[in-house]
Amino acid sequence: MRVLAMETSTSLGGVAVIQDGKVVAEESSQRQKSHTEIISPFVESCLKKAGLKLEDIDLFAVGQGPGSFTGIRVAANAGKTYAYSFNKPMVTIDSLMLLAEQARDSKRPVLAIINAYKNMVYLGLFDVTGDEPKYLQGPDAVPVRDLSKHITQEVTVVGDGWDAFHEYFPEELKTKMHRDSSFPDEPFAKTLGLMAEKRGQRGQTLDWNLFTPLYIRASEAEETKKGILITPLK
Repeated sequence: MRVLAMETSTSLGGVAVIQDGKVVAEESSQRQKSHTEIISPFVESCLKKAGLKLEDIDLFAVGQGPGSFTGIRVAANAGKTYAYSFNKPMVTIDSLMLLAEQARDSKRPVLAIINAYKNMVYLGLFDVTGDEPKYLQGPDAVPVRDLSKHITQEVTVVGDGWDAFHEYFPEELKTKMHRDSSFPDEPFAKTLGLMAEKRGQRGQTLDWNLFTPLYIRASEAEETKKGILITPLK
């Protein structure tokens, strides 16, 4: 099976081609605001490296979010367009689950937290002992001040929410949160592609018009319009 995977929900935007369980091409960029500019060149580059054309792809995989509202739309629009144009199925996987998959070697449950801005994080707590990470809690958007209410056991923490907010975590909470530098804090396109291929082999796909982004909370503009105010941490 040949999979084209696109993940642009966080600051790391990436494209990967997976073929028969192997990563045959990969491109990525750490500049979130440029995801719209890099998605097409990255797709073209990966296909060239893999010796494939778009019509050769069997499955289009897209990162579902949560994360940047604009970023999620970049991969989503590209994936839906390709799936529609070539009449091929899609697989979508959320970014919290991708982070948990990348921490599969953890000996503890994995807490994935993504910076949701306005002093909030997107949160998912996972059991990573099965074939795929399994949600124990979430996905949800949680104010940083309330994070202690959600963590009652020792966990391995991944995601850019740690760097954004860990200085504000109470010491009691930090004693339950373990970090491992070998686990990345951004979801990778290659992880998405490898997981998507397995789902595709099991027939767990969807048509392009059934794709639903995982936004969880309203956009900043919508929240401002509604008068939603998050108390500053300092």
